[in-house]
Amino acid sequence: MKGIIFTNFADFISDSFGLIAWQNILDDTALDEDGCYVGTMTYPDNEFMALFVSACTHCQRDSVEMQLEFGRWLFPILLAKSPAEVKLIDNLKEFLFSIDTVIHVEVKKLDPEAQTPSLHCTQLDEKTVCLDYLSSRGMGYLAQGLIEGASSHFNETTTITITPSESPEKFKIMVYFK
Repeated sequence: MKGIIFTNFADFISDSFGLIAWQNILDDTALDEDGCYVGTMTYPDNEFMALFVSACTHCQRDSVEMQLEFGRWLFPILLAKSPAEVKLIDNLKEFLFSIDTVIHVEVKKLDPEAQTPSLHCTQLDEKTVCLDYLSSRGMGYLAQGLIEGASSHFNETTTITITPSESPEKFKIMVYFK
């Protein structure tokens, strides 16, 4: 996983729960990197997951809640780092369709070894978009939180539902526009 996720998770925990909470999480988690991360580097997924599980315990959040909160918090930060053409998008639907076709393509140009999730978008009708999420990390609720953050950013009223599959890597995310 890219260091940018680690560094932003540290900032999220510190902003939301306090710097002492982050320090306690680091102290209680067996880490290879001693909690020092660089945004451009790549780190083992299991290291992030260990931090995440520890954060859930320390912050008294379940995994779903923590992923949703982190996703909502993270969206404006990732948007600010997006390619210029993405920053010109002025609606959620167009943004959703740009995730795999623009954003993840640009990420892989910068780092060919980056393992971005797959988010296949299908417009089911004028007011419904279906996203098929696939990632070995199984962080579908983080994706939902990011989409909720995007919905808020674009000032669009939506209902977002998520359905996990039998496989922990796959989720179906439905976005209903009002």
